[in-house]
Amino acid sequence: MTDNNAGRSERPNNGNGRSDSPDLIDDALRLVDSLQRKLLVAGVKRGVSAVTNPPPKGDVWEEAIRVETKEERPPLEEFVEIVRKSAPEVAGHLGRAGLSLADAVGRTWGVVERSFEQGREEAARARQEREDRERADRERDAQARRESPSGSGEGGRGGADKQVTTGE
Repeated sequence: MTDNNAGRSERPNNGNGRSDSPDLIDDALRLVDSLQRKLLVAGVKRGVSAVTNPPPKGDVWEEAIRVETKEERPPLEEFVEIVRKSAPEVAGHLGRAGLSLADAVGRTWGVVERSFEQGREEAARARQEREDRERADRERDAQARRESPSGSGEGGRGGADKQVTTGE
């Protein structure tokens, strides 16, 4: 390994009258260096033993038979295991989906309410405008009747309406 502690003890003052503690830094570097060496030696030993003594294996036929012949379990036991493994995940998905659905329904209901409210406001506004126009028309008609020359009503006819019949 490299020698990283060369020149540490000759460090000058850092300007404020104190010098760094070279002993502490040197000790830390020595500890790191010895740890690196021990890890390297342990890794090499493990690597050599793993290569020289591989775990014993049977032949290909033994392995194929072992893989093909799985132990049959009762269906109920398999079902229970599937439920045990999958239930938390499914429950989590259903919970999140339920929350998303509730949020979507809430937002949709808000839109529908605003739409109905706008429709009611527009209908009230249209009704008020229609009533104002009708009132203005009635007032205009009444004013026109009062200002007509005969003063008797519509069409300026002076008397009762005569019914005209044909042929008799």
